[in-house]
Amino acid sequence: MTQRPDMGPIKGLLFDFDGVVVQSEDVYDRATIKLGELYQVEIPEPFFESNRGIAEGLFYERFKATFALGVELEKLQADGRRLLWGEFSAAVQYTPGFQHFFKIMRKRLKHIALVTATPRSLIDEIFTNSKIDVDFDHIVTASDVSRNKPAPDPYLKACGLLGIAPSQAIVIEDSPTGLKSATSAGCQTIGITTSCDRESLKEANFVVDSFGELEELLTTV
Repeated sequence: MTQRPDMGPIKGLLFDFDGVVVQSEDVYDRATIKLGELYQVEIPEPFFESNRGIAEGLFYERFKATFALGVELEKLQADGRRLLWGEFSAAVQYTPGFQHFFKIMRKRLKHIALVTATPRSLIDEIFTNSKIDVDFDHIVTASDVSRNKPAPDPYLKACGLLGIAPSQAIVIEDSPTGLKSATSAGCQTIGITTSCDRESLKEANFVVDSFGELEELLTTV
């Protein structure tokens, strides 16, 4: 990279969860495949990436519509959650490099928060029944806002809880949906290619391929 973020005014770091803190996209994909098997439909490859980072309710609405299922949406969501929670409890892993990066940034920035499109119930389930345990100052979930990503509400709420202006925050996201939310809120953004390619993340102020590259971007003077 020929440019670096201006860290002078930055007071807070905001992480997305799925694909950033944890390597969860494969977990979601396995649960989606199992949901398809349950309802006897085959999931085409484009369906996975086109639904990265979207709100839970919207995902199940799209699933129902795409495969023309006659099942009630509430039943579909309950089946999906059951399969997803099982996959998370058995297989969720930190994204490589995240733990080291988090430790470094904890020493450099006072305010760090998690901002996720995942519902509070699933986040609580993951933090209770898996090895994932991160010391965030605040966690904002889909359950805490009236409008989820790509609306700016989740990032605006997180900045409010941290007591900082959006312009004082850097957001790390892995999906176009999350980047749109953060950009609309007025935050600086960094896209990390753990789930989507660089072209998909072009809305970000900066794009990196790993937490090692991200550490160099934010800490090298």
